[in-house]
Amino acid sequence: MDATAEEASPTPVDAAGFARFATADERSTERMRLESSGMLVVELRDVGTSARGRLADVIDEAIEAALEDSGAAAAGIAWSRDRDVVLGDQLVRARRVGASGIAIVLGSMRAAAGTCGALPPEDCATLRFLVRATMERPLSILLDAADEGTGGYGEPVPIRDLLSISSATACSRTVPCPPPRVSTAPPTAPIVERDESAPSPASSTLPWPPQSGDHAENGWRGWTLQLCAARGPQPLGALEKLFSDSYMPLASAIDSGLGDARAHQAHDEFAATFAKGYSEAFPMFAAMAKRPRLVLDVHDLAGRIGRLHGARSTRLLLVDGMRWDVSRLVQERVVAKLGTRASLTDELLLWSALPTSTMRQLETIARGVESLRTPTALESESEPPRGRSAECIRRMRVGPRELSKLDLVEARVQAARGNVLRELPSIAEAAAEAIARHIETLAARTLGSVFGDHGFTIDRAGVARQGGASPEEVLVGAFALLVGEAH
Repeated sequence: MDATAEEASPTPVDAAGFARFATADERSTERMRLESSGMLVVELRDVGTSARGRLADVIDEAIEAALEDSGAAAAGIAWSRDRDVVLGDQLVRARRVGASGIAIVLGSMRAAAGTCGALPPEDCATLRFLVRATMERPLSILLDAADEGTGGYGEPVPIRDLLSISSATACSRTVPCPPPRVSTAPPTAPIVERDESAPSPASSTLPWPPQSGDHAENGWRGWTLQLCAARGPQPLGALEKLFSDSYMPLASAIDSGLGDARAHQAHDEFAATFAKGYSEAFPMFAAMAKRPRLVLDVHDLAGRIGRLHGARSTRLLLVDGMRWDVSRLVQERVVAKLGTRASLTDELLLWSALPTSTMRQLETIARGVESLRTPTALESESEPPRGRSAECIRRMRVGPRELSKLDLVEARVQAARGNVLRELPSIAEAAAEAIARHIETLAARTLGSVFGDHGFTIDRAGVARQGGASPEEVLVGAFALLVGEAH
């Protein structure tokens, strides 16, 4: 073979993949070759301004759409903050439908560049991650040759290196900074289709126990700004992140004594807008192909997670009244108590059906999506078990399936009239103890899925109330534990 023919030969498709720039004609030719070689080709002809800052989301949406068109199973990971884990799951599903790998063909990204003519740092980080992945995985990426000159950002460097100043110099040249200006425009957060690739709502910032005055003072301004900036339609992933990273921490700061009027206004307006949007959108969920992950989906979600982690069986545990922040506290304690006897595999955020009551959630679990189309008249709820009986986990049949139920959180929240806020840490500790004992009884390679059914609000008198459409009542936490193998 002569040198000319060798230079014109196509890039080989192997387990390691490749990444390179190519003209439009070259991308067209390469796409046909990749398809004929068995690759699942995902093409984004133009990356417009709407993708600025969210290139990872746009690419993941395109990959998921291509997988769905190919008949692949739904995502095996309901949520993960780790992009490498998400990509691994997508490649596994691609192989299961006969593809040898995934090829991403990107059109021009110039429109997504900012005012400085450069792609945002988060989009550059996405590209760096994908290019690195091509070196080890059956992933290939083709970029527009015109983007070779598009600006971008590299890995972050310490600010001291960027500014070339020492700590002593910085201290001697401090300048007072005015507080951030907070917009008084009400945030809007209507419910739209789920963006599965958006970052997870699980945050390292736990709203309980209440934060100290200094912590609240340092953080509440940022949380307030984030809530005020949430205008217009929000992807569900972004809305969930806003709830976990800004709304709940700000609510905790307010409960701890923060009296700033702007913070209270941002909190109250977000809660009111959320409740209105969710109440209006909920009746349409029965007819929507994409909707939030509801409590009624727990069996399917647990099955997917179990298959992904090679579990032999799955067991579901419903913790009555375990809203999102309580779930984070319970999860942290359960993981610590179990140690190496079980490993945390997933953290999730679920949405409760309306009305947010226990009987309604049990009905949706029993009847599935049909319960959204034709809800039945619900009987009045009986009083939850009290005292020691509330600490016992009981098995119950819900429709054609079985699950276990713990009433401890609901019972103690209702009993702590006027003192719910102060009692939440001790309630979480007691619930974690009961859950850890239950998980220890499961056989090795069993996936234990723990989830809340609905949340609650706490009024000014410190009394818990439930049944409404506020963020605290609708959004509940869930997590999965694999017994017998700690990763």
